[in-house]
Amino acid sequence: MLHVRMGLEGAEIRAMGEEAEAAEDFHQTRERLSFLQRQGVAVRFPEVWDEVGPRAAMLLEESDGAWFMWKGPTGPPDSEVLRRLLAHCAGLPQVTLVLRPEWELPDALAAAGFRPAGTFRTLLVDAAGEDEDVLGRMRASTRSRVRRALRFGFDFADDPGLLPRFHPFYADAMRNANSPDFAPEAYLRELLELPRVHLFGAVHGTEMAAGSVCLVNGDSVEARYVATNPEYRTQAALNFVHFQTMKWAAAQGLRYLDLSGIDGDETSEKTRLINRFKLGFGGTEFSYPVYCR
Repeated sequence: MLHVRMGLEGAEIRAMGEEAEAAEDFHQTRERLSFLQRQGVAVRFPEVWDEVGPRAAMLLEESDGAWFMWKGPTGPPDSEVLRRLLAHCAGLPQVTLVLRPEWELPDALAAAGFRPAGTFRTLLVDAAGEDEDVLGRMRASTRSRVRRALRFGFDFADDPGLLPRFHPFYADAMRNANSPDFAPEAYLRELLELPRVHLFGAVHGTEMAAGSVCLVNGDSVEARYVATNPEYRTQAALNFVHFQTMKWAAAQGLRYLDLSGIDGDETSEKTRLINRFKLGFGGTEFSYPVYCR
């Protein structure tokens, strides 16, 4: 017998335990749910339970009057479970679901009024193997830039305390790109308090040359907020950070570096250059189906 409950209270947040959380995408965890609540974001978190315990859950968040689910639901896919979860979207004005591929169950989605709306594509770069294995999977030009950065002598740091040095050049880069994906320093400071969020950096002396705020998602680490200090662009500082992040991921038992989005249509020269940079690391494109209502 299935039933739905809203997992927004402390007792519910603890229900599934840390081991179950660790296997899920960060975007669908109670850890992130709590973070969004502290940020004042409107959220919904329906959970489907049976007699044994929780079967699946779906974290929805509101932004500018619309609602989004990012890389979910959690749990093993099941049409009836999905129908129960989607019933809690019925009263929301506009909903976009970025689904894990196994949850693309067309009949259940159509019955709830959802229609296909393309895909979100990302790039998963294999972090397994020795240094030369990782370098060997890169394009020659990217491999050359990584070697240049290694010769330059950057130090690699995993340190949230670097945020005050990272954020000024990150903010400049976002403004110059007219990016809608800008994260204020206070937001990143609170995000970095979470166990599965890291700030990796290339450090030269007292200066930070490049940085990457990363999220641990199941078997991957996602490079979510990245930027290069313009003073160190020719030294390939961000190439160094991504390479060292892959080594860190492998040491933690993770399989991939997720480079967080590929624009398949290359809608501008800017996105073409971003794609070129990311694809230089090798890897495999991975697609999440998108549905809207």
